[in-house]
Amino acid sequence: MSPGQTEYTYLRVPPVADLRACVGLVLAGMAARARIGVGGLEEAVELLEGFHSESAPTSFRFAVSGDTVIAEVEEPSEDGGSRWRTVVELVS
Repeated sequence: MSPGQTEYTYLRVPPVADLRACVGLVLAGMAARARIGVGGLEEAVELLEGFHSESAPTSFRFAVSGDTVIAEVEEPSEDGGSRWRTVVELVS
């Protein structure tokens, strides 16, 4: 990976309520990888789970940047495509 390039972990969650918890598992794993404490993790998971759609698959991506974990959700953009919106940043 070249300097300045971010490496992402992607998760696509089907529209099944029982699979919503997968988002929390990935976020917790990324926080452990970044050696970030669990303070605020529960609230961050709840926020991300709130973006999960029960009518279509929901795409998330996660990145570790130094001592920060960034979680983003894919959403439609005004030009008809899609964009990534940062919804959680956990910092140690």
